[in-house]
Amino acid sequence: MQLIDITKENWEDVIFLSTNETLTVKGSGEPYEAKGMPSLCEEYVASNALSIVQSVYEDGWVIKAIEHDGELIGFTMFGWSEEEEFYELCRIMIDRRYQNKGYGTQAIRMILQEMKARFGCREVYLSTDPENERGKHVYEKIGFRSEHELLDGEELYKYVFTED
Repeated sequence: MQLIDITKENWEDVIFLSTNETLTVKGSGEPYEAKGMPSLCEEYVASNALSIVQSVYEDGWVIKAIEHDGELIGFTMFGWSEEEEFYELCRIMIDRRYQNKGYGTQAIRMILQEMKARFGCREVYLSTDPENERGKHVYEKIGFRSEHELLDGEELYKYVFTED
């Protein structure tokens, strides 16, 4: 597994990675016949397209695709949050076709090491929907701990690097 740059050759593949099984028409509750298509805001994560645009207009963000055995399997956005004034793993997503295989755990560990090497940070924050039980389980398994506070309606977690 590796983090790779998003380029003119792969950006379209990256924006079509999705956690959606099916789309739901907002407000109707009815599934839309666009199986697996990304939406602007998915259940627990913003779309990769939105994240790429955000990284262009907000300083401090690094965007990478997650590749495994030559296949694009996910996306991440991380860096310095000027708004919150901390290092943040702002986005992590694994495409629905590759979930429940341990790739998310492996990717987060790799991203944390990249952040430590790139920024020299001692701690990293992330936030998640309080109902994202699967995500919270993964984060806690890796070593993130709840700060027991909400940030824009999401539960805030902190990871502290141990001294090597």
